[in-house]
Amino acid sequence: FLRPLVVGEPCSAAARRVLGRMSDSGQSVLLATAGYDHTIRFWEAPTGVCYKTLQHPDSQVNQLQITADRQRIAAAGNPSLRLFEINSGPPSALTTYDGHTSNVTAVGFEADGKWMYTASEDGTLKLWDLRAAGCQREYESGSPINSVALHPNQVEIVSGDRDGNIRVWDLAQNACSAELVPDGDKSIQSLSIARDASTLAAANVRGSVFLWRLGPAPGCGESRASADLEQCGSPPPPAGANGAGG
Repeated sequence: FLRPLVVGEPCSAAARRVLGRMSDSGQSVLLATAGYDHTIRFWEAPTGVCYKTLQHPDSQVNQLQITADRQRIAAAGNPSLRLFEINSGPPSALTTYDGHTSNVTAVGFEADGKWMYTASEDGTLKLWDLRAAGCQREYESGSPINSVALHPNQVEIVSGDRDGNIRVWDLAQNACSAELVPDGDKSIQSLSIARDASTLAAANVRGSVFLWRLGPAPGCGESRASADLEQCGSPPPPAGANGAGG
């Protein structure tokens, strides 16, 4: 059974992407920002002093993500993604990932940092093994993707697109396992899953925020997003929403 816990509206304007991330470890905070000036800046959070910059000459930076070990930072641009070593001497891109054909709008890493995922306005979600070359897997959404969230179980990725669709991509099944349309064709701007896998939140272009409680899959103690979406009686995925190995 799936129902919105809260619908808040109106929010200010369309939900906005977070461009940096702060570490919540016991060590000092690592804060980074970037934007249309082609520059990635690292800041001392207590003082607001910028202590390091990296240049991203290819395009604007749409999103940043820092690995859990705080050694690398990914910068999503148009249409490529660059991976930088944070603590290297001369600042330069460690690796460039090509394959998307439009703005890369989302990027993230799995818990152990072995692979990452990207999504784009070209309507695709891609998985990249950081220990190998090229894109290992690709999923076609059929609409420009604005936001992506990796479920804490590490085997499901939830995407939100410009046509108002929220889709759950099951990496074990290599397919779209569930779909939800909370507010018609209103563009989904941002998605987030609680760290304890209890809640999924989505914000759309109207400024509405939707929350769903996630629960265990039938016959399993592990929380799975697809189980709740299917129990809601959501329509099956469209014919174009399938996965293919890369």
